[in-house]
Amino acid sequence: MNLQDLIGIGRLGGLDADGYYHIMVKPQYRDLLQELDEVFLIFNSDRVFYVSISELKETDKKIWIKFREDGIRQERQKHREVILAVAPEDMESEDDELDALIGAIVLHQGKQIGTLRSYFHNNAQYVLEIESSDEQELLVPFVDHFVSSADAEAAVIELTNLEELIPQED
Repeated sequence: MNLQDLIGIGRLGGLDADGYYHIMVKPQYRDLLQELDEVFLIFNSDRVFYVSISELKETDKKIWIKFREDGIRQERQKHREVILAVAPEDMESEDDELDALIGAIVLHQGKQIGTLRSYFHNNAQYVLEIESSDEQELLVPFVDHFVSSADAEAAVIELTNLEELIPQED
């Protein structure tokens, strides 16, 4: 695995007196964090630590994390920014959700525009590969800005803000 394969889920903040680091986690990864035992810490010098999570707690809507390994404090002091990251295989829960949506009808503004043929991860987010009714391929990031709902049971995905992705004809 290479550094660019890792998926940044947040940032490591300051250390409190009890040895907990404040972490800022992207909202879509908060649930995933609860399931993890290990994470990667990527320092701005491209130095990477693979560390075990000892404890995780939430106070006043802030998440705090404690690691089992030593040496993080010393390395943290040398770097301004530290990214909290996971390997792509740790993202399987979202893969399962997307697998269940393969073949789903894709709607935009109440009209069917195609079906979900496949998806891939581009190291930032998942991207839906939609085959339109006129056999064109449309790539749409699987993020809240573009996906207003995804229902595997009904096999329907509703999209929004597609005007930003579809070239307008003059």
